[in-house]
Amino acid sequence: MGAEEIRRLKEKALLPKEKKVYRLNHVSHKTLERNAKEAIEIEQGKAMTTGGAELKRWFEDRRKELTGRCWHCGGRSCKDSDQYYKFSIAHILPKNIFKSVATHPKNFIELCFFNNSCHTNFDNKMLDIMDLNCFDTVIERFVAMYPDIDKKERRYIPDVLLQYVEV
Repeated sequence: MGAEEIRRLKEKALLPKEKKVYRLNHVSHKTLERNAKEAIEIEQGKAMTTGGAELKRWFEDRRKELTGRCWHCGGRSCKDSDQYYKFSIAHILPKNIFKSVATHPKNFIELCFFNNSCHTNFDNKMLDIMDLNCFDTVIERFVAMYPDIDKKERRYIPDVLLQYVEV
């Protein structure tokens, strides 16, 4: 490599870099409308992760039933926290799979979030449903809401719960 070529490389290194041009994927009109509607709901404080106003109302109603103690470990729940009370309301049947009972009054148990992370461990399958100290309550609540579960969703019900209902 000659001296002239080294000089050109040094000069080139001092020049501003070319800006990369990124292309965004096409977004359909339906998606744009849905996103706009969700943005309005979020701005008005009506939206939750799924279900919108109905789910928000469901969480508020469940808060009235909270005891302040985790039904599994006995630790403190977030009942008294206006910001975090939802963290202690764990769905027995996940709301993203069992949409028909996502807001059923019996589809919850009170689990701590910050103390021993029982809610997180339950949601992430690190704490099995059978290992819960409130398993009897889970069974009672499941049996009560079973008739309201959509027939198409029933195939996702864990076998351990199905054995408690007459199919």
